[in-house]
Amino acid sequence: MRYGIPHMFQRKFRVSFIVLFALPAMADIRFTPVQPDLFADPFGQSNAWGDYDRDGDLDLVVLFNNKPARLYRNNAGHFEDVAAEVGLKIDPGNSRSVAWGDVDNDGDLDLYIGYSGREGLANRLFLNQTNNGDARFVDSGQASIAISGSTRQVSFVDYDSDGDVDLYVALRTDVNRLLRNDDGQFTDVTFSANIAEPRRTVGACWFDMDADGDLDLFTANQNGDRDGMFRNDGGQFVDVAIDLNIDQPQRPIADGGVGCAVTDYDVDGDLDLYVAEYGNDSLFRNNGDGTFTDVAPEMGIDVYDHIVTGVWGDVQHDGYPDLYMVGYVSGKPGTADYLFINEGNRFSNQLPDVIATNDTDHGVQWADFDQDGDLDLALASNDPAGSHYLFRNDLKPAVAGRSIQVLVLDENGHYTRAGSEVRIYRAGTDELVGLRLVDTGSGYNAQNAKPVHIGLPEVMDIDVHVTVLSSGERKTNVWSNVDWRRLAGRPFVVKTSL
Repeated sequence: MRYGIPHMFQRKFRVSFIVLFALPAMADIRFTPVQPDLFADPFGQSNAWGDYDRDGDLDLVVLFNNKPARLYRNNAGHFEDVAAEVGLKIDPGNSRSVAWGDVDNDGDLDLYIGYSGREGLANRLFLNQTNNGDARFVDSGQASIAISGSTRQVSFVDYDSDGDVDLYVALRTDVNRLLRNDDGQFTDVTFSANIAEPRRTVGACWFDMDADGDLDLFTANQNGDRDGMFRNDGGQFVDVAIDLNIDQPQRPIADGGVGCAVTDYDVDGDLDLYVAEYGNDSLFRNNGDGTFTDVAPEMGIDVYDHIVTGVWGDVQHDGYPDLYMVGYVSGKPGTADYLFINEGNRFSNQLPDVIATNDTDHGVQWADFDQDGDLDLALASNDPAGSHYLFRNDLKPAVAGRSIQVLVLDENGHYTRAGSEVRIYRAGTDELVGLRLVDTGSGYNAQNAKPVHIGLPEVMDIDVHVTVLSSGERKTNVWSNVDWRRLAGRPFVVKTSL
């Protein structure tokens, strides 16, 4: 391992894919339902992937409206619900949000569950107490995290760069909360950190939007409220959304931001921001100089609909992240979802029929559950006629395996690096292949603990650059000539230090 060139200098040498590669013909996108009898029940709301039992594959948690949560253990691509078996007994109220994170820094993934507030249920943190490979979840009992209210996006992020994960809780009915983690105990620092967001938040995304070495926060706010962009200035926050012209002023009361998703959609080396809205969706292209431009109309994704969230993933391994958008209107089954395929200079909707029959979703996540190299799709439909389907991506094996998945851990091998950035370059060059963000919140009110996935548009030798954020400094580690072929769908595991 060696240290790479700083991010600000990498930008000078980037070359766009649009120049180097001709776009492929429209791909034959095929998905197949997996264990449809198991993933059949309706009223699913949020879902998230994480390897809770540390066996090397991704497991899936699904929350429901007024039903017990499910924890689907992945056994070599076959799933079974083990929630009761591992002690994950969640009150069957309107559970709405979920996040995986290593709260106590012991190497096991813990689980935070948020409720809608209708039944007066408080949020809960379940600690994973694995013993001899046998995982058990125990309620932490911490009063500080037992927040009540209409909880939406929850995220475990290290906002203060001290090596442990802090907790952010977005509330649609109250001021959002930021809780600092000190040796596994949480303290509310919302007001002392100047990050009190009083608007009706549904979506929240953390990323280093100004490339200064710490995590900033975007909030997608409902009911006509402006959106927020809280710049992190050494642990103190300033809302700069108005200055950046991404606040969405003068919305009607029926419109508003609902979800957000971050990636480098145009493969230019910086992170862009998609905002799902009731109204016209937005795609804020990062101009690389601290400013953003809404390019949704020119890119063809300014959908005027009831979109609740979106997730990015390279479905066909052409090097460009695609966007799955989820539509939902309460009491109106059949609200459309969209699978917008990124064609480089524009997106086109290519939602397969087998998925379209399961429209009206909330939860949505991409993950390679069967470790064949391509991204599979998990949905959760909050509708009486819906389900919580899992769809296998059926790319041809030669194309499916043309990818790399990078699992970013800290120096102890623990999952505490949410918000880190993974860049893939053609080996020995400054030619960027792709950039992804370690998940800080995605899908609908959820956060995964999973590898980042980058499809390769052709067979090539690659270098892996991982940038971690460390108290106002961006530290880039480089692994040269990584042989992705020998991984055979398994993640490339990297350990990083602050």
